[in-house]
Amino acid sequence: MQIGFIDFSKEERNKILATLSLLNEKTALDELGIGTVRDAYADILFPGISVIQTRAKYLVLIPYLFERAARQKLTTGKEVLRWIQQAEDKLVKTLLENSPATEKGIIGTNAAKQNRTVKMKPSSIYWNALRTFEIVKFPNISLPEACGVTASRVRRKGETSIKSEGETFDDPTANQGSTPLFAPIIPDERFEKDASIVLTHAEALFLEERITCAGASKGSLLAWLIKRRMVPATFDDIPTDLLPPVMKKDYQLAQAFSNFIYGAHLRYNVIFSEYQDDDMARAFETWRGELLNSSFDLSAILNNIRCPAHTGKFCDNFLDCVKKGDLKAMDALLIARERAVKGDRAKLCKPTEYRYDPTRPIHDYKLSFRYGAVRAIVTDILQGLEAEVDG
Repeated sequence: MQIGFIDFSKEERNKILATLSLLNEKTALDELGIGTVRDAYADILFPGISVIQTRAKYLVLIPYLFERAARQKLTTGKEVLRWIQQAEDKLVKTLLENSPATEKGIIGTNAAKQNRTVKMKPSSIYWNALRTFEIVKFPNISLPEACGVTASRVRRKGETSIKSEGETFDDPTANQGSTPLFAPIIPDERFEKDASIVLTHAEALFLEERITCAGASKGSLLAWLIKRRMVPATFDDIPTDLLPPVMKKDYQLAQAFSNFIYGAHLRYNVIFSEYQDDDMARAFETWRGELLNSSFDLSAILNNIRCPAHTGKFCDNFLDCVKKGDLKAMDALLIARERAVKGDRAKLCKPTEYRYDPTRPIHDYKLSFRYGAVRAIVTDILQGLEAEVDG
């Protein structure tokens, strides 16, 4: 099957490519349509982080490239964007050559081995994080718009009235005068040849200050972990008793939702196996017993965020089936929910099209709210802070 879309702008194209990249995952990510709840809590706890972010270094490399782009005397935002993307492709080789062989997460590694480049560039992957942490000074500016600002400032030498370069590259910050586009982080003159994926001490200090001081992230669990110099192994290992009250509440509600929806995925696999996976069935019954003996409060979870009505109704109905022990109604609910979310791609009750693999169940794990990416970013920053002072 081929999937196409109208290419209105680079930014919209990159958003769609990010979505399509998720479809390549071997394990379905959201068969029951609970992503809005998952993402809402992830945004509260770990703002600016996405699952496709790999290393903290890119949060400084992108500002570095903009600084270099400003030296090229490019006249349009499109030219600036093209130059930055080409520079990102060149950096793959630099990072691979200068980083220890044990270091992972360099975007474009596999593509470089095949003598090609990635479609999703680091600048697109990390742009929201740059805005969230106020590394980019204007909270609503897009990547193409930032490229337009860079070109305009070079071309007009301080003029604040920037004419349109087309709908995608308009500059909404023209009235901001000469306010710097990025928070000050000065690249080494040889970074394009000498950069590694490992943060320097100065870069780590910069990122610590940005994440722990920016308005959208300073009160988050992400900032708290950095301040505490703490990187728990898993989301569930975060020390609840040490968290401030509001943060503790959000964390516990997220954790409770993870435990709750895990049961729905267990039952999903029971149905998908055509009731042949006895281990999954036993796991579901164990989960149900533990939930019924707990003080689980679904209303508290859903009322703490903006939850679509249909998602809230599904959760309510599933919980009602759990309490009543009505497996027939529960299974019918899960089948209908997947069909509503996935349409023709729904797997349940399609044994001739989709085969259950007991070694690879669907979503047989609890939600971690992007903690894998968080752990990588925080680890990089803490290791950089422990490194020797640069120079």
